[in-house]
Amino acid sequence: MKSKLEIDTTLIPEEGLALCGELDGILFELTKNDAKSISPLHYDLFIQCFENEILLQGSLEAAFQFQCVVTNQTFLKTIFIEQSAIALELSGSVMDVTEALREEVLIEFPAHPRCDQADEPMPCEVNPRYLAVDKPTDDGVNPASQTRSNSDWNTLDQLGDLPDHPESAQ
Repeated sequence: MKSKLEIDTTLIPEEGLALCGELDGILFELTKNDAKSISPLHYDLFIQCFENEILLQGSLEAAFQFQCVVTNQTFLKTIFIEQSAIALELSGSVMDVTEALREEVLIEFPAHPRCDQADEPMPCEVNPRYLAVDKPTDDGVNPASQTRSNSDWNTLDQLGDLPDHPESAQ
C-alpha cells in the first residue's frame, strides 16, 4: 500500500483527472496517547491544474479508535469528508499532496471524543461509583471548609479592603 500520494502535474489533462485509491494509515503520524488509525485513508478525488495551483476536490475517509473523555472507553469513529476542496500552490511538476490530505482529515477530529458519537454509539455516562456525591461520608477526609481556621478567612477578608488599583490610591 502506498504511503504517499504524488501527482505528476504534467500528466493532468486540461479538463482534469479523477483519482481513487488508498494510502497507508501510518501517514497520520499519531502519538501513543492520541487516537489510533485503524484503516487506510480512502480518497476519491478530482484533480485540476490551473496557472499557479492544483485543486483537489472529492471525498476522504479513514477510521480511527478514540478514547471517550467521559467513560474512558475506546470506540471506533470514521472521519468522512464528503466534499473536500484543497488548493495548493504549484511547486514543481511532481507534487506530494499527502500532507494536505492528512491535515484535512486531522482537522475533523473531535476536540472531546465521546462514545455516544461513535460509528456504533454507546451510552456515555460516568459510572456513579466515580462521583463524589455517591461516596460514603465516613472516608476519613475532612472537607476543605472544615480544615481552615477562622483566622485564615479573616486575613483574606482584610485583603478585600485594599484598593483595586495601586495607582488610584495616590
